Amino acid sequence: MNSIFVRIYGGMLLAMLIIGGLAYGAVQLVNDHRADEYRKEMAQGTFYLMARGLARHEAQEERERWQQVLGRLLGSDVEVRERAQLDLETEALQRLERGRVVLQLNNEAGYADIYHKLPDENRFVYTRMTKVGEQQARATALLILDELAQYSREQWPAELERIRKQFGFPIQRVPQEQLNLDREQEQRIERREVVIALDDSANQSQSSVDVYAPIGNTGDVLVLGPLQLFDRWPVEMLVIVGLAGLLGMAFATYLLVRPLQGRLRDLEGSVREVGAGNLDARAEVRGHDAVGQLAATFNGMTEHIQRLIQAQREMTRAVSHELRTPVARIRFGLEMLADVADPEKRRNKLEELDQDIDQLDELIDEILTFARLEEGTPTLEFKPVDMPALLEQIERELTPISGDILISIDAGGVAGDECFAEGEERYLHRILQNLVTNAMRYAHARVIVRYRAEAHWAVLEVEDDGPGISSAEYERIFKPFARLDQSRHRSSGGYGLGLSIVQRVVEWHGGGVTVDSGVLGGALFRVRWPRRRDAAHVLSG
Repeated sequence: MNSIFVRIYGGMLLAMLIIGGLAYGAVQLVNDHRADEYRKEMAQGTFYLMARGLARHEAQEERERWQQVLGRLLGSDVEVRERAQLDLETEALQRLERGRVVLQLNNEAGYADIYHKLPDENRFVYTRMTKVGEQQARATALLILDELAQYSREQWPAELERIRKQFGFPIQRVPQEQLNLDREQEQRIERREVVIALDDSANQSQSSVDVYAPIGNTGDVLVLGPLQLFDRWPVEMLVIVGLAGLLGMAFATYLLVRPLQGRLRDLEGSVREVGAGNLDARAEVRGHDAVGQLAATFNGMTEHIQRLIQAQREMTRAVSHELRTPVARIRFGLEMLADVADPEKRRNKLEELDQDIDQLDELIDEILTFARLEEGTPTLEFKPVDMPALLEQIERELTPISGDILISIDAGGVAGDECFAEGEERYLHRILQNLVTNAMRYAHARVIVRYRAEAHWAVLEVEDDGPGISSAEYERIFKPFARLDQSRHRSSGGYGLGLSIVQRVVEWHGGGVTVDSGVLGGALFRVRWPRRRDAAHVLSG
């Protein structure tokens, strides 16, 4: 049992390690994707304004001068390229056609190539940037101011709203007196400088940057931000949290598995007791889970073993008792035979001995048959059996030995499909033979054998006009070697195994056998089993 739980815990540990490794790799992929989207989001608005600015300068000389201005603002050369000069994949080209920025990062070389399509042209602005810092932030603010300068002040709110949609951070026009700036920052604003302020206050989850650019002599300030710095999920923190989670999971699993281990240990103790010979040992059944069902199954198995052993003991005692009578008669007959000189009497004694030997052989045959039936359910070959024909066969076989007993067959009420019932024919024959033979032993003059079909059931009845059976004996008569008469002479014949054999065979067929009082005044045995195997599970429910 210990090895089972070692495998459980080992398997869980391996699973947690695999999950941890997959989680680490997933975090790295997510971080890379987030970083790429963050760069695109930061670059989209800036390059949108660069492209619009270049498109406004239609003359080549003016465009080249504007490219130089943009290059100084960004700290990188700015080019205008034709489509044929682009070495981009189809997905990137489609993104450019939608007016979105394309950023290709080269981590090994430490640069990023950035593209954006010029409005209403099949040309593209391109630059290669090696770093992003305050210079690019200032350039973005100046580009926004330049874009607004192309319109009247009445149009600024609408144009600012249009520009704001291209950026991944807030852009506002705020009166200077409403800003919370220190003295130095206010002085720089008054000198028409772009101010960059880093906010790393302790009450914020992460640092951010605000960009302030004065809007001419309006007294308002263009505020970009806060621009949240990219927060890469730290691997160290994830590892710590992951380890804590794994430890918590392991502890919780241990708390869940420990009761299971205790219950299995108790079940193991019960198994050991039964193995040591204590068949009274029982496992405690707690709950309806798999272990509870296993404990209940074990208890049922132990009870079944107890019943089998008890039945074996009873059978052994009964067999020894039953064998004693014919053996004693044979011994007594042999002793008498030695003193008989008359040939005629000697021959009679030999015939009596032969009858005792036949009786002993019959008893042994019955005992062996019952023992085979006790071994378990055999593989039965179920086939449709013509029951009226089987009843007629039993009548033909037993009538010659019935003496003055009349055997009557009653199966006239069935026809067609009702005449057939599925079963093993030789075992159904044995049921009828045992029941009719038993009835013949106690009948005064008549035995009736009936067959009928009741819905999905096949019903056999064997009735005699004998003395009948007391209701207190109904259950006992199906036990091995049970006899209603207390005489050991057995003048009625039989050994008390026939009805036990009938009960066992009927159970194999999914049915049952009962006894009652018949209209003739004697015993009425009734056997019922499903006529078709496909209906057996419905009938059993």
